[in-house]
Amino acid sequence: MARVTQGGTKKWCPNCNSVQVCTAVNPSSLGYASGQRWYRRDHSDIQWFRRGLVCQKCRKSWLTAELPEEFLDELVELRNALKEVKLNAESYIKEAESASARLTKLSTSLAVLRALKVYKNQ
Repeated sequence: MARVTQGGTKKWCPNCNSVQVCTAVNPSSLGYASGQRWYRRDHSDIQWFRRGLVCQKCRKSWLTAELPEEFLDELVELRNALKEVKLNAESYIKEAESASARLTKLSTSLAVLRALKVYKNQ
């Protein structure tokens, strides 16, 4: 039986929104800096392997990064924490707005009482 080549590896194409045969290419052929090993100078623990991909179905090209799965776990954990912080912040803002409205009413009532007290004393 003869081996049939697909011209690439099946990968998720963000343009087709499905798994398609994609060819790995050097990032420089897509107009990006050459080199496969990358890291962040400000975060030396963040390192990845970068390559360009071209979908053989739609011809869309993009960069992809291979990194440790624990980074993905950390990203999900941080996103979940940030989502919770945002929800809490929105709740606190609503509570603060409500409290501000009540304080305004209280201040108005106190001003009326002061005015009545001054009026009674005269």
